[in-house]
Amino acid sequence: MAARLLFFAVLLPGLPFTPVQAQPQGAKVLEICLLTPSARVETSGLVRAVTPVAEPTIFARGQFEAIRLERGGKLLWSRQASAIEPIAGPIAWPLAALRPGERLWLRLRPLGAGPADFASIELIGGSAATMERGARWRRSLGHDPAAWLRSVKAALLSSQPEEALGLLFDFRGPASPELDALRQQVHDQACGSAIVAPDPDSR
Repeated sequence: MAARLLFFAVLLPGLPFTPVQAQPQGAKVLEICLLTPSARVETSGLVRAVTPVAEPTIFARGQFEAIRLERGGKLLWSRQASAIEPIAGPIAWPLAALRPGERLWLRLRPLGAGPADFASIELIGGSAATMERGARWRRSLGHDPAAWLRSVKAALLSSQPEEALGLLFDFRGPASPELDALRQQVHDQACGSAIVAPDPDSR
């Protein structure tokens, strides 16, 4: 187990952890560490996440007052923190499966932020071929933790970091000491002191 985690530790710096920033008028900059869906910063500053699966897990580090999914200014789903318990941890996809090319807005308000202070990510369904391949891949894994771990490794070695993170934090994925240790390792190391820069192709 230690050897496998060491292997992943070498590959972790290549994962696309993106600090999602928003600067509402008159407010300080908000910075969100988004684990999944994986996002990239465009030249314009817009943050986009093209998901290879139809039901991506929503997972950002930290605690939140509110999380929303919107389309065209219309609220489709929201979760609000209670008076004693903030929102934290991964969230299973709460809507109908995304269609290829479908566009939504994911909005997150960190704990302590103002009522209108949301970080925003444009969430886009991948191509039909990509999403179908992702669905077949997951069906083939069943509930075998070793198979899921091998697939995360294969995705990393194939330069598919978005798929690797999607698999690692997929709500349908099984639990095991190795998988859970890797999930914790990625969570703890993401968006640390060495924040991944924006996609070079978008500069």
